[in-house]
Amino acid sequence: MKRVAPLVAAVAGVVALLLVLPFYRPAEPRGISITRSEARRIANDAAQKLGIPLGSTWATNIWHPSRYLEKELRNSPHLADAWNDPVLGPRLNAYQLTYYYLNKDKYPPHGAVQVDARTGEVTEARLRLRDGDPGAKATEAQLRPRADAFVRSRTFAGAPSPKFESARPTVLRSRTDWVFRYRVPSSFPLPQLALYLNVYFVGDRQAGWDLSEEYVDGAQLTGDTGGDVASVLLQFATLFLLLLILIVIFLRKYHAGEVGVNTGAFLFAVLIVLLIGGALLARVSMADGWGLGSLDAPAISWAVTAFGFLLGNLPSAILLFLAWAVGESYARERWGEKLAAFDAILRRDPLNATVGQSLLRGSLLAPAVAGAALAVGAIPIALQQGWATATTGGTSAILYSGGPLYALVQAACEALLVTVGGVLFVLAWSHRRRVLWLGVLAMLVLGVIAGAIAPPIEPVNARMLFGFGGIAVVIITFLAYDLLTATTALFGGSLATLVLPLLSVARGELARELTIVLALPILGLIAFAISALLTRREVVYTYEDLAPHVKRIVERERVKAEIDAANRIQAALLPLDAPSLAGATVASHYRAATEIGGDYFDFLPLPSGEIGIAFGDVSGHGLTSGIVMAMAKAALMVQVDYDPAPRAVLDVLNEIVQKTAPKRMLMTFFFGVLDPHAQTLRFSSAGHLDPYVYRAATAKTEALSSWGFPLGVRRREAFREHRVEFAPGDRLVLYSDGLIEAIDDDGEPFGFERFEETIVKAGRASADEMKKALLTAVRKFTRNRPPEDDQTLVVVAFEELAADVLPREPHISEAVVMETVH
Repeated sequence: MKRVAPLVAAVAGVVALLLVLPFYRPAEPRGISITRSEARRIANDAAQKLGIPLGSTWATNIWHPSRYLEKELRNSPHLADAWNDPVLGPRLNAYQLTYYYLNKDKYPPHGAVQVDARTGEVTEARLRLRDGDPGAKATEAQLRPRADAFVRSRTFAGAPSPKFESARPTVLRSRTDWVFRYRVPSSFPLPQLALYLNVYFVGDRQAGWDLSEEYVDGAQLTGDTGGDVASVLLQFATLFLLLLILIVIFLRKYHAGEVGVNTGAFLFAVLIVLLIGGALLARVSMADGWGLGSLDAPAISWAVTAFGFLLGNLPSAILLFLAWAVGESYARERWGEKLAAFDAILRRDPLNATVGQSLLRGSLLAPAVAGAALAVGAIPIALQQGWATATTGGTSAILYSGGPLYALVQAACEALLVTVGGVLFVLAWSHRRRVLWLGVLAMLVLGVIAGAIAPPIEPVNARMLFGFGGIAVVIITFLAYDLLTATTALFGGSLATLVLPLLSVARGELARELTIVLALPILGLIAFAISALLTRREVVYTYEDLAPHVKRIVERERVKAEIDAANRIQAALLPLDAPSLAGATVASHYRAATEIGGDYFDFLPLPSGEIGIAFGDVSGHGLTSGIVMAMAKAALMVQVDYDPAPRAVLDVLNEIVQKTAPKRMLMTFFFGVLDPHAQTLRFSSAGHLDPYVYRAATAKTEALSSWGFPLGVRRREAFREHRVEFAPGDRLVLYSDGLIEAIDDDGEPFGFERFEETIVKAGRASADEMKKALLTAVRKFTRNRPPEDDQTLVVVAFEELAADVLPREPHISEAVVMETVH
């Protein structure tokens, strides 16, 4: 099923596109056929005829539909008819080239020309002079006949039957300019708008004409940019917040040697090249509407491009670099196979079956991505809670910004940023922490905020709420397949989302350009994928092929697996329960360190009715320590059945450690035999920390000193055996060095003195209460700092004379406390 899923998804995506494109078509410029380059050629010819010197001017080139008509028709059921209306169509479907002086202040411009994008007719050609330029001070009576004659001399696109309404002068010191306004009747149901053809004179020089609109009640046109501004601010805030998070994670991993920079730097460079290419394509358009002091228009265009690069493009490229470095580090731990095909391309080995399979799957899934994006986006249109628009998305990018090639560059940038900069990092990070569901939700939100594969709908809140369709399919693709498949699917899906709505209404040369831009990359990817599949060569990496930082990740995972294994061994060796003693209670605690330690304790019932208490600590950390501890326990279990005398036990354990443990690995060990009837303890110690006895009679502590070399030392004195008696109220405390050597943030150890003081303060408490008092004192001192060594504690409280070790029956009243923390 997984093999045919891309093909099924491709068919479903195509069907979805066929069904939902009609929802977006009403907002698209019906019948458009003129390209941006054709519009520039036509406008330049008209500008020269008007007297605008092309050699000393510089022109912007933008898509310029009437703002009044856009606002009034945006959610109108008559919008589709407006494109073919003889009055409204030319006003909605036009390019505008504005000509600015070179080496002079940008404003006012020298003139402007509008070109009907359907027919190539000039719908506006207007010459402007600066206020200080000289000219005649003509009167209305002198100019009106010339204006009327000009209007009668031709048929104006967008103004088929103009009727004179008024003349308005602009009186300057050096001349008087005039505009003669001709009302244009229209049968289209827009009674709130008055449509005009304006004829201009500068002095007594006929300066061209344009089309305009205004509200009949004199109201001013108000924009609806609040949501757009909030959306842009949210995008910038999200971008820099992600940068901050990634920098923190990157620095931590970089110092740990877990990230590489070479591949990330390559991706950074690729994205920078794409972003610069896109900025250069859009530079001429992006300068429109900006003014920066006395700079001329070309200088302003470069300044705006530079600002955009520094504030948006460069941070985005840095985000890609960091997201790859960090995301790759996380993905290598569990999802290495998802990077194989992408890695092969980065290693300049793309012609293999692994890459071919991913490219083919991604190309087939591209229609599903586009179909999901547009299908979900069509929901608010169908519910009349939103409307399709040509002022955002692909139509704006193609007609306003930089043409079809700009849409191609935008799709490529989006594919890299969203999949590598977002999906890889967010999902790999959340998967590493076993909250993949949270990562999926976070990526959906981030994708919507970033406008990834966004449907061309308004208002902004509808686009935010229903802009998740495409990114959802990309996430599913990544989880089901791999990174290259997801990147390819997003690239193709984004390109289709940008191009298809406009292509569905385009004609002529523009339709051919759009078809080439859409089909050529996808067909090229499919052709390359088939060629790569024919090699039948799968990408297989050996350990030697891995980058140094990847090897460090592998080594870390190996060590982690070793730690997990050792911790399981250690947990299995510790007692599950404490012994039940008549007249005494036992409380114990064990907390594993951040590394594998070698602490061990156990309670061993003996045939004589006594109970053995074992307490040990293997030097060092690691799996070896756990294995040595396991061998020591096995030997101990055998020896106590044969001869439980403490000195004999240590002799046997010492021999075992000498024979089995690596050189210079030692083990401190305490073993005692407690007689609960007599409340006495026979014990021997092999270099272990001296246990403490709290004497209730004196309220003081004493150490059970029994000097001896640790187990594993070959030249040593014989172990010594000691005997100690207890009275009711006394406490026996056995502990490991992890408690004594616990340090605070300044590196100061807890120490014996504080340990003894805590025992004295809790001397009258029960075994469990004394245990808690000691652990609380250590935690407060270290401020909950993670322990660097195992912390083990056993407290025995003697309450009354004990007759024997009692079986654990429900009727026994003595409190037995046992706690093991792994």
